[in-house]
Amino acid sequence: MKILCWLGGALALCLQAALGAPAGVADSPARPETSSQHWIPAGPWGGGATAIAVSSSNPRLLLAGGRNSLVYRSTDGGGTWTRLAFPRHFLGAVTSLLIDANDPQHYLAGINANGSPFSGLWVTRDEGRTWTEQTDLAGAPVLALAAWPGDPRVVAAGTEQGVWLSDDGGAKWRRISKPWLHEMRVVTAVAFAPHDRNVIYAGTPHLPWKTNDGGTSWQSIHEGMIDDSDVFSIYVDPRKPSRVLLSACSGIYRTETGGAPWTKFKGIPANLRRTHAVHIDAAHPDVIYAGTTLGLLKSTDGVTFKRLNELAILGMAFDPQVASRFYIAAEASGLWKTENGGHTLERIEQGFTTRRVGQIVRAGARLYLTTLQDGDAGGLFASDDHGGTWRLVADADVLGGQHFQFLAAHPGNSRVLIVGNTDRLRRSTDSGHTWKDIAGPGAMSGRNGAKEFARLQCLAAVEGPKGAVLFAGTSRGLFRSLDFGTTWTPATLTSVRIVPNVLGITVAGQRLLVRTADSLYLSNDAGATWKPQSLLLSTSTIYDIALSPRAGDALMLATAQGLYRNEAGSSRWERITSGLQDGTVASVAWAGAMPGLVWCVQFGELYQSTDGGRIWKAVPGSAIQNASIRKLWPETGAGNRLLAITPDLGIFCLELTH
Repeated sequence: MKILCWLGGALALCLQAALGAPAGVADSPARPETSSQHWIPAGPWGGGATAIAVSSSNPRLLLAGGRNSLVYRSTDGGGTWTRLAFPRHFLGAVTSLLIDANDPQHYLAGINANGSPFSGLWVTRDEGRTWTEQTDLAGAPVLALAAWPGDPRVVAAGTEQGVWLSDDGGAKWRRISKPWLHEMRVVTAVAFAPHDRNVIYAGTPHLPWKTNDGGTSWQSIHEGMIDDSDVFSIYVDPRKPSRVLLSACSGIYRTETGGAPWTKFKGIPANLRRTHAVHIDAAHPDVIYAGTTLGLLKSTDGVTFKRLNELAILGMAFDPQVASRFYIAAEASGLWKTENGGHTLERIEQGFTTRRVGQIVRAGARLYLTTLQDGDAGGLFASDDHGGTWRLVADADVLGGQHFQFLAAHPGNSRVLIVGNTDRLRRSTDSGHTWKDIAGPGAMSGRNGAKEFARLQCLAAVEGPKGAVLFAGTSRGLFRSLDFGTTWTPATLTSVRIVPNVLGITVAGQRLLVRTADSLYLSNDAGATWKPQSLLLSTSTIYDIALSPRAGDALMLATAQGLYRNEAGSSRWERITSGLQDGTVASVAWAGAMPGLVWCVQFGELYQSTDGGRIWKAVPGSAIQNASIRKLWPETGAGNRLLAITPDLGIFCLELTH
């Protein structure tokens, strides 16, 4: 049994490969040979989405975007999704997407990377295999895109440097708003009049604007609107181009004259006015949809609205052939589809993930993990097939309205789980379906007799000689519980009178290794006794620890300076260079059942050692395109499956066959 408390906040990966047994090895387990690997994503599916688009010529072709510059494609109407090879930037949010109606391989993606040079417009002409940043817009955050219905080569972009126009599908751009027009410096929405490419609407944080001559001149069209209204979206009715809808922070407006004056829809509560998308039903002109950050609004009479759900909607895309079918990109809760005008919704997230995993543990034959910064749709997930697929067990509401970074499972009772964050602990005795708060390690006496509460920083559980022991690492030391969270006592790591700041706990069998801000402490007897480990490097540089349940195996550290190895019983640490590069090693893990087999990750690539970590060999093709591996989890329950954790892409799997 191996439980890693300290994961650094990541997600897991599965590689699949055919590996052969080396010849001439007798009386020992066959070892995987290195060969080209195939990574298979396994979820948990879902997570926040920021943009969505549907092809106007092929309604089964969809694009979806998320934060951290993630772009996915579906070719079956949202049934399944595949991540595209979009350049990664962790500041980059996908704000807008376009699919060329005349070329199904030509896509445009607008990126806002918070002032980074990565901001701008990116274009692919090979279905997303390669992308090019357009030079004219490099560094300019693109907030909105629109193609003229009469010719999809004519594209407008709303940016933080004004309105830009392309006549060739995004290859070249020219600025059509005046640089000195400060009111149009930031443009948050753009829309064409369907009958005339020269008629363009632009929304800004300071009301809407319009040009009738392709950008030579612009007029403010704000009459009837509340002053200084931030404009989020603009929709021009293709059947009647003089009818325009506009959403702003002050509400939803309409005009029948192609501009001012505007009439505000009445009766919409103030907290529902942050509307990111408005649309008129193609088959019923009195039916209006409005996607807000607090739910989908629908009007069936063109006057009054009713809220249909509570999704935090950031984008909507409408099927060009079926008026009642549309798609939603929602913050935290991901991708949705409706076939009946929004009255019922179904998740469409198979293959789509933007989730960040907090921790993964084993409970009997089942794996559990927690997700972080995941809204109400995240929480606790379980896998009954060794990490191949995941299902939601308890969302944030069931867990008590919070996300929990730390997780522990009772080693002798798979139904008992503990979750925790810095200041709260909860316990479940029914496999995660219901939860109750339990007391944490409590307050410790601080300076001048004041109480200083112990901030929880990790959890781990081990099967001791007399039953399960739960450990909590805190800012005020290590604590243990013999009744799995009901009562706590301090665990003494050292005879020196210090209060250790415990940052992580690694468990393998009955062995534990505790990482504090100053040192490492090893226990070979389920935490009954501890031995400090001599260490010259700072523990703050340690990313991962490989601890074997076999006391004779070496201890290994993945650090910012490389891989360090400590032979059992030795006080000497050796920096391993054979087969590895100079630089950071992100993760290291013993394979489990196979003696001598160890895995590590360096610069996103998987390495293998068959001699206990002395000599390493890179596994060809083991890097995930445009992604990084943050944490390895050898899934011993599946025989030879390796899971790995990424920053925001869920679980991937590697099957290792002999």
